[in-house]
Amino acid sequence: MAKKVTNISEVPIDESLTPKGGWAQLHIKWLVSDTNLGSRYTTVGRAVFVAGGSSEHVLHRHKNAEEIIIVLKGHGQFISGEDAPVPIGPGDVCYIPPLVPHAFKNLSPNEDLEVFVVYGGAPSLAKTGYEVL
Repeated sequence: MAKKVTNISEVPIDESLTPKGGWAQLHIKWLVSDTNLGSRYTTVGRAVFVAGGSSEHVLHRHKNAEEIIIVLKGHGQFISGEDAPVPIGPGDVCYIPPLVPHAFKNLSPNEDLEVFVVYGGAPSLAKTGYEVL
């Protein structure tokens, strides 16, 4: 039987996510995926957009998954499709359907933005059909 429980402190930061791939000053741990807990349809991650005003996940989309972002702490900005940027903070939940371009930014010079990321319909980032726009 596959392992079914993990702890955030035991999960490594995904060092493969670089600014060239759209991830700037951003640390993600994949808490639930096909590789660590045997998920078949869902990915859950915890992302920390570090303070300093330059942390962002650039405009991108997922062809094969919907995305949900739950803001735990900090404040930032959510961009979805052609809509105007929306400020986000603790308790806010963002839903992004498949194929909709979206981005996130932490504009704070001194406060990290921490979120949970959920991909519905794909058990890993690679299987979401992620592409930078």
